[in-house]
Amino acid sequence: MNDKTVLMLDRVIQASLVGFVGSMPVSIAFCQISLGIGWLAFLARSIVTKRWLGYRTVLDTPFLGFFLLSLLVSAFSLKPAESFISLKKFYLLSAVYLVAFNTQGIKRIFELVQLLALMTALTGIFGLIMNLAGLQSRLLAVQGMAMTSGGIFMMAGILFLPLAAFYLNQPGFKRYLFPALYAITFISLVLTKTVSAWLGWVAGIVSILLFQKRYLIIILLAAATLGAGLFVFNPASDRFMTYKKDNTWEARLTIWRIGWQLIKERPVLGTGLIDLGELYQAKRSSEDIRLHGNNRRLGHLHNNFIHIAATMGLAGLLSFLFLWWMVIGQMIGTIAKSPPGHKLLALALLAAVIGFLTNGMAEWNFGDSEVVTIIWFLVGLSVAMSETFTSKPKCNI
Repeated sequence: MNDKTVLMLDRVIQASLVGFVGSMPVSIAFCQISLGIGWLAFLARSIVTKRWLGYRTVLDTPFLGFFLLSLLVSAFSLKPAESFISLKKFYLLSAVYLVAFNTQGIKRIFELVQLLALMTALTGIFGLIMNLAGLQSRLLAVQGMAMTSGGIFMMAGILFLPLAAFYLNQPGFKRYLFPALYAITFISLVLTKTVSAWLGWVAGIVSILLFQKRYLIIILLAAATLGAGLFVFNPASDRFMTYKKDNTWEARLTIWRIGWQLIKERPVLGTGLIDLGELYQAKRSSEDIRLHGNNRRLGHLHNNFIHIAATMGLAGLLSFLFLWWMVIGQMIGTIAKSPPGHKLLALALLAAVIGFLTNGMAEWNFGDSEVVTIIWFLVGLSVAMSETFTSKPKCNI
């Protein structure tokens, strides 16, 4: 009886992972439900087998430290109740462990990456149709904001690299399918017209080249800088963007200045994990209101690091930086353990995180559930990949 129950629960866990990954670029609600079902099945399996099926990772300390500090910040928040409620976002972080504990073998890891890339490409096809029909001037696909769709397509555009590279050497239609889907994803990224997501993609590609062909870095950086400069300062580019770039960057500069004021007022533990709309509105200058009206209300600061420093203080910023330092260190360790045939996949996971952090220099994507869920999934895959090459014989996809 126990064997049948365990087998059933294993199937539920794997089905939940498929639902979780497949719905990430489509529906955050279904994604979160799948995550919950997966955890319930995992806990039930642990009870039935009378054995905890997880393991310790190098990320436990930074994750726990960031969570405990968030509790402390909430206790001293300007709005404690709202701040404590915001802690529910840590539920998404649990995906790191569900994925890591239940993804065995490089073949399964590759399948899940492939599923995410394929589903993102399908939403890209939908977005392209909507864009061509004139229904989306900035490609949103199935998301509500171009910043969200840009972040998703940016990461998928990086993850498609190992898939396209693998299938190019294989017989059959997939050697043509995956490069074509990669092209669709990249075009979708461009049509989101989200400059920070473009820069995230460039940063991700640069990080891959840094490990693969170091001598190309200077050339690539110079070309990217020149290209970005020509685009930003070329008036003709405004016709493509459909909005004034200088207005959006001017708004960000105002937001960041207000963020700096908030940091100076509460430097240690910040305001708490609250919506910053009221504080932002109260600190706007009369000149800013005259130029842009009195309806501009923003609950975040369009920069992960400034926002964390404002809401969690300098203590929170240090904890946040330590968390990502450890994540990147873990991923570099996975790359080092990976055999040559799998290094590009491990590199792509790291590159997506680098892209996310770069994108977060001008967006609050750490607070964007659709985007950050993908990041936690990729971190979980890196942990699973490291465990695979540490405890099991190396194998091919």
